[in-house]
Amino acid sequence: MSTAIAFSAVTGYVFKAKGLHPEVLAVFAGVLLLAGSATALNQYQEREQDALMSRTKNRPIPSGDMKPSTALVYALIMGLAGIILLYFLSTPLTAALGLFNILWYNGVYTPLKRKTGFVVIVGAVTGAIPPMMGWTAAGGRLSDKGILLMAAFFFLWQIPHFLLLLLRYKEDYKRAGFRSATNTLNDNQIKSITFAWILGTSLITLFFPFFGIVSGIGLIALMIILNILMVGYFYRSVFNRNLTFNIGSAFGSLYIYQLSVLAILMVQALK
Repeated sequence: MSTAIAFSAVTGYVFKAKGLHPEVLAVFAGVLLLAGSATALNQYQEREQDALMSRTKNRPIPSGDMKPSTALVYALIMGLAGIILLYFLSTPLTAALGLFNILWYNGVYTPLKRKTGFVVIVGAVTGAIPPMMGWTAAGGRLSDKGILLMAAFFFLWQIPHFLLLLLRYKEDYKRAGFRSATNTLNDNQIKSITFAWILGTSLITLFFPFFGIVSGIGLIALMIILNILMVGYFYRSVFNRNLTFNIGSAFGSLYIYQLSVLAILMVQALK
């Protein structure tokens, strides 16, 4: 997951820089360190809940392989290293965005998980920041329409990802005391909401050509075909009652979709 986050930052950088330059290595390494730091801090914060969940009980802290204090030290070292790397080898704004993302993820999103079932929207913000970090590292402004649209895609993509996690691990979340949408909505309602967010994610990419993010008949056609396949798959999976909703396949399709959009953006940037 941390590698995917760092790659989204690289995409933002390459798209603005219109090429691969040595500085992109600092961006990748810095974002990777910060993502690792946020994950480690999250596992430190939720170590008691992780011990109650079958999905997370074998993580280093609840399994006893690592002391909580050791994990905290590692998390702080990685975070500090990532900030320093981005500050001196990239831009101060990129470093500031990285710091903001950790504070948002660990200081806002993580505590809210035990208070509201609709925290997924808060958590999705963290997915929009890495491409913005790459963009600013290449000299781009946060007010540029191109990066705002790209960030919107990453933000929207996160929400169906979170909702699928809720469907797969709803019993785990209940056992650990997390509030989730499954407390108030049934599975079919969550699937329908997931489809709505998929549709929104798809629609945002169709605006890419109008803002110069994607150009050329070939790439535009590929983007349209990709979205038709994605929306069609989820529509059939969610609304065809004769089919069993396969969460594993849904996850796989969602990740393939994201990677395909990233690939199209990279090809566009390097043309």
